[in-house]
Amino acid sequence: MKLDPASKTLSPLPDVLSHGLVAVSTFGLLSFFCSTSLFFFLTWRLITWRLKSGPNNTPNQFLLLIYNLLLADIQQALAFLLNISALHNNGIFVGTPTCFAQGWFVSTGDLASGVFICAIACHTWMGVVKEYRLPTPAFYCCIGTLWFFVYAMAAIGPIVHGRDFYVRASAWCWINDAFQIERLWLHYFWIFCSMFSTVLIYLYIFAFLRKKAFSSNDRTKSPHVHGATPLMVLYPLIYTVCTAPLAAGRIYALAGHDVSLGYFCAAGTMIACNGWLDVLLYASTRADIVFSELPPGDDTGLETFAFMGRGHRLGTTTTIVAAGSSQNRSVSRAASRSASRAAPRGASKLGKRSGRGGNSGDSAENLYSLGEIAIKGEVTVSVDAQEPNLVRHDRISMDESANQSRTFDERSHKSRGSRSLRSGKSFDDTGIP
Repeated sequence: MKLDPASKTLSPLPDVLSHGLVAVSTFGLLSFFCSTSLFFFLTWRLITWRLKSGPNNTPNQFLLLIYNLLLADIQQALAFLLNISALHNNGIFVGTPTCFAQGWFVSTGDLASGVFICAIACHTWMGVVKEYRLPTPAFYCCIGTLWFFVYAMAAIGPIVHGRDFYVRASAWCWINDAFQIERLWLHYFWIFCSMFSTVLIYLYIFAFLRKKAFSSNDRTKSPHVHGATPLMVLYPLIYTVCTAPLAAGRIYALAGHDVSLGYFCAAGTMIACNGWLDVLLYASTRADIVFSELPPGDDTGLETFAFMGRGHRLGTTTTIVAAGSSQNRSVSRAASRSASRAAPRGASKLGKRSGRGGNSGDSAENLYSLGEIAIKGEVTVSVDAQEPNLVRHDRISMDESANQSRTFDERSHKSRGSRSLRSGKSFDDTGIP
């Protein structure tokens, strides 16, 4: 096939490409490094979680979508990273394996990135708005279908037109200018569908959360909605800002207008930033899922939204976790006594750390006539008091055998104002042989 001048080999590179492709390659390298680093980290996490929890424990669906998005970003970054070859050889040479590979990775990387950004938006919408999660087999089928679609769109052109399909497209190798229809229907139509769908979905979620935040019934139940709502805006914003300039330039050229090489270099630099910005976005706003020590749960709750490791939950949360363990009675009695002595000290430390004295509204609670409390194994009581710039944790641990019970009775309590907390014991062990 005879190529037009815009699709032929270009050597030597003009000054605009000699300087512009440096920025494109640099940010492509940065995105490639960040995406591959997080991708291999998550691969190691998924393997270790699988070995610890067993094959029946399925991974978090949101985490798997991020995992696939990273794979898409790696291909996209690799496409723009290959511009280093053009800089090294001082030319873009059509018909070489490098040119074909760059065209292939541009097609698969751009489209896969948009598809999985949209898939994450749909998954978030189902989890937050509909409170629904796909069954695991259906979820895996959806991921497989999306990858099949991406590679099918990229493969149709080379199958039909051969090696003339991926040639020089102005500033780097991509689809031949002679195949404008293929450019539109095999690539940019789906890019724009993903872009607009993502924006509309997140706008709907944003409006839903704002309505929920100002609802009197839901405000007390979900105070962290206020913190999660602004973060939702970042997801479509970053993708749109990075992708729209190059897509708009290609569509403008498709309409018959001339687009300068300088514009393509600037737009290529922005889309090459997509990978490292995705890593920064998801690692900072969903760190509880991405960097979890233990396998994260399969929920997509708003409580996992945070920025740079700082949560948005307010109020006080009390959590009781029980786990079975077998201990002898002597160890249980010692743990019981130490827990009884630690309770008032923990309360006093909590007051000191919060910066409030005894006259500023603190309250100390004594528990009376609790009767018999059956405790299995280890019981951990944690109190999280979360305020802006303040997180406090006080824990009391007690060990007891699986079927034993503990009795707490009131002992003589001297009513001497605030001294009663220090002079009298609130808990005592009785009835244990």
